[in-house]
Amino acid sequence: MNFTIKSCALSGRKAHIWQRLSAVYLLFYVPFLAIVISLLPSSVSLKLLAYQLANLPFSGLFEIATLVAVLLLVVHAWVGVRDMIIDYVPREKVDLWLTLYHSLLILLLINSAMIAITLFGYA
Repeated sequence: MNFTIKSCALSGRKAHIWQRLSAVYLLFYVPFLAIVISLLPSSVSLKLLAYQLANLPFSGLFEIATLVAVLLLVVHAWVGVRDMIIDYVPREKVDLWLTLYHSLLILLLINSAMIAITLFGYA
């Protein structure tokens, strides 16, 4: 199998649209998250905060909104760093650095999923 990412197959217009959509969603989600957390009673630990967030009246909707925010944050980061790699790394090294960056993001997503499973007890 060939897992390398080719820079010639990447589209600037689609990336621009994804980055703008993720920015608008995060623009509304971050203040919403700040308001929700500020309305919670002060907690001592991260597990207690996760428990309080899970017991909100609309916790299912909040969890979906948070999942979408995390995924769009990854998309936003992917597009931003991908564009920097394409613009500033020498042409002969772009494919290697894009593949390494892609692998790093996959490892971070797996790690984040494991943290979520540990915190929220999904198993």
